Amino acid sequence: MTLKYYIFSFLLILTITDIFSQSKESIIRFETKNLENQRIEFSINGLTIIPDKEKHKIKIHKKDFDTLVCYKNNKQYSLSILKFKENVEYIISINPCSLYDIRPAKNPKKGVVRYNYISLKSNCINAELDFYSQKITSGKKTDYYGFIPSAMCVFGKKKIAVTDSKTDKELISIYFNFLHGEKLTFHYDEKRKKQILNLDGYIQEKETYPIMENIN
Repeated sequence: MTLKYYIFSFLLILTITDIFSQSKESIIRFETKNLENQRIEFSINGLTIIPDKEKHKIKIHKKDFDTLVCYKNNKQYSLSILKFKENVEYIISINPCSLYDIRPAKNPKKGVVRYNYISLKSNCINAELDFYSQKITSGKKTDYYGFIPSAMCVFGKKKIAVTDSKTDKELISIYFNFLHGEKLTFHYDEKRKKQILNLDGYIQEKETYPIMENIN
């Protein structure tokens, strides 16, 4: 192996070490009145937590999205992404609507999504957000769209998807937990099989956005 290879490997190790040494933290606590006899676990950025009455410090990513995996009875129930903020306390509530939801202890906000889907075949495409949908045009970035969530699980994970409007076939999807009024752009290039979710910022006080046209 060449000297150049060893130098590159060493610099890579330093970069990874630096990223972890500068990692940020948030706090998780639980509301478990609806837990009953269910066995539920959460893996947040790789840290496994069982619901209890304690407060748990979690490492969060500085730039990338965070991940939340929920397990029920030792089987993976769901996987979603989200974006924690440093030194903020979050509450995970066990509920009968969506099994759980997660929100900041202070000032939780729903977010909005815009779409940029590049299709190989047609423009017969629907963007979907939770239980809402909107016809979109391939290769044309949409407006940001909001949604009206179920009253029982406002901060449960929300499905962001694109479907074929003729067949209702799902073309691509992810699940996201809105926490702070995130403004997202969901890109997918069907030819390149490239999927990107961008955090564009957060909804400001005076900003308003349209609700998608149709309820599925």
